Amino acid sequence: MKTRNIPFGYTMENGKIIFHPTESQAVQDIFSDYLDGQSLLKIAQRLNERQVEYLPEVAGWNKARLKRIIEDKRYIGSDSYPPIIKQSIYDKAQAVRVSRNTQKSLDRTADIFKLQLPVLCEKCGEPMQRKHDGRTTFGEKWVCKGCGAVIKISDNDFLSAITECINFLLAKPSILQSEPIPDEPPVEVIRLKNEIGQMLDSLVIEKEPLKNRIFEYASLLYETFDAVGHMTERIRATLQRTRSLSCYNGELTAKIAAVITLHADKTVSLTLKNGQQIRKERTDGSNITETGAHHHSDYTAGECAQHTKHYQTGSRLLPSVHQAGRTA
Repeated sequence: MKTRNIPFGYTMENGKIIFHPTESQAVQDIFSDYLDGQSLLKIAQRLNERQVEYLPEVAGWNKARLKRIIEDKRYIGSDSYPPIIKQSIYDKAQAVRVSRNTQKSLDRTADIFKLQLPVLCEKCGEPMQRKHDGRTTFGEKWVCKGCGAVIKISDNDFLSAITECINFLLAKPSILQSEPIPDEPPVEVIRLKNEIGQMLDSLVIEKEPLKNRIFEYASLLYETFDAVGHMTERIRATLQRTRSLSCYNGELTAKIAAVITLHADKTVSLTLKNGQQIRKERTDGSNITETGAHHHSDYTAGECAQHTKHYQTGSRLLPSVHQAGRTA
């Protein structure tokens, strides 16, 4: 089995350790790619594809081999080895390594990783992604995939904001709307309505086909509104069985809510499964929950439906989308 007597990147000449011309460049590339966010596995695959030799006529790159290179202090010029990597680059690589190890040690059973609802951006309505950075004192933040907005909020504060919003609804159940929230009818309903109009405008009205279209139209229209009304009553019944929360309840949140919108002031609003948006009162007592009108930066239910249309079709419920478990 072939082995190396000196670290990759160096060679011996006249009894003296010097740079290996191609290997030393490969070491610099490894550090550069690592700092650019590439994983050790991806770097290893690239080196093997390029047939970069770790030993004469042998590539054989893997994560363990690269990890030893990233951690080796000899590359900054120690133990009689000339420096290939600057101290600043080496230090940054160690910070990234520690951060990635921190990610692995995260408690994946925590409530934040069980979040099943999409988290949307207040500004553009696009999905937000939770990121954790162990190199910073703050740690958690949410980044919008659309406009790039960043909101730094700890997991505890984020879940507490959701809990406060639900407690606000529990304390004031009267704000839950009884009537379905008006929204654009499904395409099929519009098509049938237009078709009926054309049949009524024709010179000769065929009563039986017209009657069938009217019944079909009424049935679809009833299903559209009945689904929202039924969901409102289900939410109401769930709330009646629930006491004020002392901590985050993921099961309850998933039962009544379809979307979470994260605001710049680190509060949240919940779009309930009936399409109604709920947001807790301000700390000064003024109500910012406007379920039927556009108030400040809040969306009405109709506007929210427009911003979340890729999660919702017609009156069907929004699917569960896990966004929280991804990390940087």
